[in-house]
Amino acid sequence: MIYTVTMNPSLDRTLRFPGLRIGELNRATESRVDLSGKGVNVSMALRHFGLRSVMMGFVAGHSGRVFVEGLTQAGYLCDFTEVAGETRANITVIDDAAGVTTKLNEPGPRVTEEDIAALERRLTGCLSGGDLCILSGSLPQGAPADTYARLIERLHGSGAHVALDTSGEALRLGCAARPEMVKPNLVEAAELLGRPLGEDADPRETLGAILACGPRRALLSLGRRGAAYAADGRLWLGRAPEIAEVNAVGAGDALLTGALWAELQGLPPEEGLRWGVAAGTAAAMGQGSMMPELGLIRQVYEDVRVYPL
Repeated sequence: MIYTVTMNPSLDRTLRFPGLRIGELNRATESRVDLSGKGVNVSMALRHFGLRSVMMGFVAGHSGRVFVEGLTQAGYLCDFTEVAGETRANITVIDDAAGVTTKLNEPGPRVTEEDIAALERRLTGCLSGGDLCILSGSLPQGAPADTYARLIERLHGSGAHVALDTSGEALRLGCAARPEMVKPNLVEAAELLGRPLGEDADPRETLGAILACGPRRALLSLGRRGAAYAADGRLWLGRAPEIAEVNAVGAGDALLTGALWAELQGLPPEEGLRWGVAAGTAAAMGQGSMMPELGLIRQVYEDVRVYPL
């Protein structure tokens, strides 16, 4: 079974403006609300690939109940842990005139060590050997920086495989627990490695440095340029085709999902990279944080190019 863990999910509202004027009244031309969070996005993308998963993590208050009810009504399997407070709401503002997207994120509820222990028991109680757990997103308030690292150790003890997608100290400590895969972007990788990484950074050197932090495989998002992948002692670069980008929110989640799906199908790592880049690119072509349909991913896949490094 596949389990996605979203410690700090959100109700994501996306507002689009023809031109944003700070300090003035602005009227949106489009508005949408998505039930979101990085692990939630992965579960949604997995369903487009034909795979079922169980969504887990923390929810809180009335907004948390709305969140779970919406996902359940949409046919997703949910097993969230309730905590005090309110599940957060995030706002994405798209300024069409400037071509700029701005995200405004609430902090979300504060969790306790007892809440984290309850989630650990809930998750490890479900596991069978060989299950896949995907730990995604920021840690909620109150969660220690080593929360993911401790959870990875517990999951490995239950025979599960782990993919980690987070940032900051949580990523550094999580890498040391040796997850099967990590998926940073360039900003997150720069923070992990303690040095700036521009768009011209050598992906071979960057991937090698990430692997030295502990993970077994590393999938490095390069944004519009595609991604680079280190697995089984080899390195590849995946080039994305030119597209009309609409909204890149969720593209990294789709990238990770595509690579994991290919791996679960027994495809070689370079094909995992190609499918991942196709899924991430397709996601950037859509509205909000919705995950792309498989038909669109297949179309983009034909134009993705993968090269050994």
